Amino acid sequence: MATPDILAFADPYTEALHDVPGVRLLRAHKLTDNEERTTGAAAIESMVKSTITTEQLEAWLKRGDTVDDVFKALHLQKAGDALLDNPQLCVLINYMNRFNTANPTKKTNVVAALTAHYGDQRLTKIIEAATKSPTSSKMAKHFQTEQVQRWLTDKKTPEDVFGLLKLNKFWPLSWISSDLFNKPGLTTWIRYLDDFNEANPEQKTTLLSILSARYSDKTLVNMLIEANNVRSTSTIAKRIQAEQTRFWLDNKVAPADIFKTLNLNKAGDNIFENPLFSAWINYADDFHLMHSDTQLATMPTLLTHYNDRKLSSMIMAAVEIPSTKTLAERVQSELTNKLLENPLFPVWTKYVAYYNSMNFKTKYDLIATLTYYYGGDRELTKMLMAAVKEPNTNKLATELQDLQIARWISKKFSPAQVSTFLGADNASSILYKRYVATYNGQY
Repeated sequence: MATPDILAFADPYTEALHDVPGVRLLRAHKLTDNEERTTGAAAIESMVKSTITTEQLEAWLKRGDTVDDVFKALHLQKAGDALLDNPQLCVLINYMNRFNTANPTKKTNVVAALTAHYGDQRLTKIIEAATKSPTSSKMAKHFQTEQVQRWLTDKKTPEDVFGLLKLNKFWPLSWISSDLFNKPGLTTWIRYLDDFNEANPEQKTTLLSILSARYSDKTLVNMLIEANNVRSTSTIAKRIQAEQTRFWLDNKVAPADIFKTLNLNKAGDNIFENPLFSAWINYADDFHLMHSDTQLATMPTLLTHYNDRKLSSMIMAAVEIPSTKTLAERVQSELTNKLLENPLFPVWTKYVAYYNSMNFKTKYDLIATLTYYYGGDRELTKMLMAAVKEPNTNKLATELQDLQIARWISKKFSPAQVSTFLGADNASSILYKRYVATYNGQY
């Protein structure tokens, strides 16, 4: 007795099922006991078990049943999220092929039939989940391609599809990050946007233009930072972040303006712990790189909101926290350079020297003033250590270190006390040895 020819009509979906392990397609001939079948790790011949015979399919076709009628007869409306693993789906595809051949003016496709029952959002969720499964990924990709093509044929805009997939449902409070990057459908929507742009270059749009119409810059940046830390969404986040940065740069949006846009002007003493701050620093760097005729905006912007002493204190606190140490050291270096590169600083030091030479009773201690102003010996030492490493500030920073050593000697600081001001790098070691040698020579 011949096995029913359930899948005699070839198509991409039934071909895709040949990658599904543990599923058998009923053949047009009966397998003999001696017939060999091979199964490999990379590709396993797959077949769909079904009780539906060719005669049943022909009976439905003769009766004039639509693909939708057969969908219900196969109880696929109950398959739910496991739809693509359901063997009856292949039967539906086979019937659809027969139906389309018999009714060329009423042709349909499987995605249209499934969408009628599940809706765009639910079906997209099912397809995206199936792309991650080795048993259904090939078929899922075919479905996704057909789904995207269907929207293109229907002339849906990326905005339309964004709504169809309910990606436009988000928390209304602008300061709260949306869960957009966790929503199923996002990757399908991005694929559609890319395909739409390719098919309609005159209507080309961007991810950013659609998202920025729904989220404030601050909320969107927060979302991107969070998504960038998750492996499954980091690629998308980087792409949108690049679009956002490019938009700001092309429109010459000043870093000082972005600072306010991100509400960093209200961050207070904890600005180094704010993830938006590091994003802003990167933007300031990019802006300076692209517009080389402008000044690096990091320090001028910060000093608009904090005085030198306050900023120095914040830097020293942030240096002690592992998560903010690198960023704090970067800002610390810029603050030191700002002081030492200021053309008025040498004028001031010369005036102090002149003042001291003319006033025998009252002496003005330059290094003591800087120590007080920048929050103490430890803080000033770290600033000067950073400045010593920069060619344009090395000479002046070294001279100030000499004044530091003289001050510590006058105060009889022990080498142990001085070691608490220094780090563990080579430059610190050299300064420490200089102090120990001077100290031992004095005491």
